[in-house]
Amino acid sequence: MGTVLVFGETEAGELSTGFWEQVSTGRQLCEQTGWTMDVVVVGCDTGPGERAACRSGATRILVVDDSRLDDPWPEATTEVLADVCDELSPDAIVMPRSLLGAEVSARLAFRLGIGMAMDVMSMERDDDGLVVTRPVFGGAATASIRLSGRPWIIVPRKGAFAAAEPVAAPSAKAVPFASGLDSRTLKTTPLAHQRLTDTGKDLEKARVIVAGGRGMGGAEPFHLLHAIADRLDGAVAASRPPCDTGWVEPMLQVGLTGKTVAPDLYMAVGISGATQHMMGCSSSRVIVAINNDPDAPIFRMASYGVVGDWREVLAGFLEALSDGQAKEIT
Repeated sequence: MGTVLVFGETEAGELSTGFWEQVSTGRQLCEQTGWTMDVVVVGCDTGPGERAACRSGATRILVVDDSRLDDPWPEATTEVLADVCDELSPDAIVMPRSLLGAEVSARLAFRLGIGMAMDVMSMERDDDGLVVTRPVFGGAATASIRLSGRPWIIVPRKGAFAAAEPVAAPSAKAVPFASGLDSRTLKTTPLAHQRLTDTGKDLEKARVIVAGGRGMGGAEPFHLLHAIADRLDGAVAASRPPCDTGWVEPMLQVGLTGKTVAPDLYMAVGISGATQHMMGCSSSRVIVAINNDPDAPIFRMASYGVVGDWREVLAGFLEALSDGQAKEIT
């Protein structure tokens, strides 16, 4: 019987925010193929992640707990996963849509000599392999791709697969996996690192996001976005230009080279809607665009649009918001 291997990336011992979407992807594959699902949790001090993974419904939960993996190290993580694949011989590997996950997926595909599908939106098994759909040309179109030679490496698009619910009771016990990781043989070595901190809400978990773009004109107007986000119990984000110019922190960037989010409400203020940005937010349930250019591309993607000066629109919106109204919106 075949197996689906889900890579459990950890941050400070906790599973990454997209793990349960990966589990949903894995379960769907198992339903289509009759295979079983395994999980490998990788990181340092992984206790919390192990306990959560035990409720994923997986048949086996393997753990690689190594102090050298406390911070993202793509080459070392690739070596660990290659060891796991050599041991388990999975038929499919489900990776996280994260900075580390994207790089390790590409490295692992090259290492194993197999295909990889990034940003998978749907998938269907057929006699010749697995057919997946994914966005192309910056999200302007979708393409169907067949993965033939196994194992298949699948990186689900953020929000494309609803997060799975943990099972009521642990389905298996977590057991250590003895990886042959030898850092002396690797071509890269982590040096000094700096972990950025942010007191705001996690963009990948926020149900409401208020994002600003180049049209905001500077750093000061983002205080207004913070005020609105606070009323809506949401988070503030930005397109690339405000991050590049230093108006806001780089960790707030949404887009192809930033974070991929899928909130219930995404409010885009002064954002033109370039495909690179929309790749990061197109999975949002509702997109509201505020822009003074009626021909801005974002209006083609928006659920609702307001053509006008964002200063006037947001000032009126903030004035109208009350705590009770904010609860209704969210």
